[in-house]
Amino acid sequence: MTAASVEAVAQAGTFKVATWNIRSGMGIAGFSTTNWTSNTPNCNDRAQPLNAWGMALPQAELGKVRDDRSIVAFAVQEAWNCGNPSNVNNVLGFKDITGERNGTALAARYGFAGAPIYVNLGGQDWVVGGAVCLDAACSASVPVFSTHWTPPGDAFAPVAQRTIETLSHQGTSHVLLGDLNVYRVDAWNPEVPCTGSNSPARIDAIARMEAAGYADAWKSTQSGEGWTGMATRNGCGVPNGNLYKRIDYVYTKNLRAVATTRLARAAPGADAPSDHVMLVAELARQ
Repeated sequence: MTAASVEAVAQAGTFKVATWNIRSGMGIAGFSTTNWTSNTPNCNDRAQPLNAWGMALPQAELGKVRDDRSIVAFAVQEAWNCGNPSNVNNVLGFKDITGERNGTALAARYGFAGAPIYVNLGGQDWVVGGAVCLDAACSASVPVFSTHWTPPGDAFAPVAQRTIETLSHQGTSHVLLGDLNVYRVDAWNPEVPCTGSNSPARIDAIARMEAAGYADAWKSTQSGEGWTGMATRNGCGVPNGNLYKRIDYVYTKNLRAVATTRLARAAPGADAPSDHVMLVAELARQ
């Protein structure tokens, strides 16, 4: 972020970013649900079983993002089929959204200050995003990026390192949003049924991000659990069907997290618009 951009952020106050693994809009049907299914890509043909998108569950949550005008950037992962970037932005109504790379994309309410970047981290993993305008005039911008870590063979440490190297060229202040599929059991991710122990490689990926100066927005603003997955899994979580893993992150570099919250969170065992909740963070300059 340039000095002018930093000053403009200070004048404008805080801004918000959000991230959501939308699971192609398929959702997760509740334990007793019979009128739709989360096991189909069908969101249009009412002669056949519909998924969550067909029942308008994800759209209701996207509408909350649309209506909160302080959210300037929205990252999506698994944005395929019904939940593809075009369909997502038809609900959001943002000025611009990147192209999709293996389901990873970023929408910008006021557009981008320059051309977005698409960087392959190896395999199917990408970093997608760019300088997001903070107001309609684009008088200030902040680099924001979406990613989804799914490396083969548990190679999370290398993909974390490649992410750090990629973002090192994107300004001293920036934001990384996404489903990183890494966690460690701690105060923010207490162990409950199905949490299990994470691999050393995934824990090392977290350590690398922190060592590189990235602040975890949830840890910076919360004292309790921050589970973001996995919704409505029978036999998992407490109570049964509750979330049990914190695998979605807002990582900031030289930006201060002011507050965090979760949207799209269903009651344990109930219909969920995705198997992940949406993570929202309010940010300010350091």
